[in-house]
Amino acid sequence: MKDIEHVTDIHAHFIYGVDDGARTLEESLELIKMATEQGVKKIIATPHTMPELTSTEIAKKLNIIKAKVREANIDCELYTGQEIFYSEKAIEYLKSGRYLTLADSKYILVEFDPGISYGYIKMATRDIIFAGFLPVFAHVERYQCLQKNHRLDTIRDMGAMFQMNYTSIDGGIFNKNTVMCKNMIKNGYISFMATDMHRVGEREPKVTKALLWISKNASKYFEELTYENADNIITRRMD
Repeated sequence: MKDIEHVTDIHAHFIYGVDDGARTLEESLELIKMATEQGVKKIIATPHTMPELTSTEIAKKLNIIKAKVREANIDCELYTGQEIFYSEKAIEYLKSGRYLTLADSKYILVEFDPGISYGYIKMATRDIIFAGFLPVFAHVERYQCLQKNHRLDTIRDMGAMFQMNYTSIDGGIFNKNTVMCKNMIKNGYISFMATDMHRVGEREPKVTKALLWISKNASKYFEELTYENADNIITRRMD
């Protein structure tokens, strides 16, 4: 496999007790450990936007996890973020600080209903950018309306970027969704690969198989998919 400096993950639900991700502090640490054993060295925490969840609670629990990571000598840097389910209130909440951007950048990880209309996605993209934020579509492979008629090109030209889950390319040659995802990577549509990790035993961080495929079949995009673009968000070079 192509040599890598490290992997940076921009989509992960490892903060315990805030959404459908990790349930306990111990599970948070186990997920992080599992990821680092596969080469992940930086992770942006992206809990779902939940009605009672505040940015203060996210930061507080992340600091607890960071302390435990240091105690356990786990080699991993952690950053705040959120997976934002887009709604009419999303921009207002971003501006007020109730919702978090990725690593305090202008980029946001934004999620839509898989069956959302193309018109709605165009409107949301335009409104997000007009408000001064830059959208990264979480698991873009799930949005059926973007899978035809060069619609990915249109949304990308508007200023959006696309994230794909590593496990989406783990299927075989007869898996239509896997074939579609691999083609999206080879055609240069994807800017970030991410784990979208949730729980031990259920949506664990799994990157090794996908990294091998990307290394062999889309090597010219390997660095930017696995760490360069993500690191540039963290260091603000993409702002």
